[in-house]
Amino acid sequence: MLAAYVAKPAPDDPLSALDVGDRPEPEPREGWMTVTVKAASLNHHDVFSLRGVGLPEDRMPMILGCDAAGTDENGNDVVVHAVISDPTWTGDETL
Repeated sequence: MLAAYVAKPAPDDPLSALDVGDRPEPEPREGWMTVTVKAASLNHHDVFSLRGVGLPEDRMPMILGCDAAGTDENGNDVVVHAVISDPTWTGDETL
């Protein structure tokens, strides 16, 4: 799958650590689903990862993108966002 990822962090120049390329598709954990991502963004968490903050070397390369939008295997629209913890969220609230 095509992904943005960090293979080697760069504390002083995080964008230089940003790689885009093919990565193996991960297996979803039990209770999780696969989302075909149509759009994703890099947020501060991803910039910290590009800097290597709290990211042990054995976890690299790590796919980035905590926020994304796409579809599930049934064609349903899906929003992936770290602060949405309720699956009944309808999107009518301001984040």
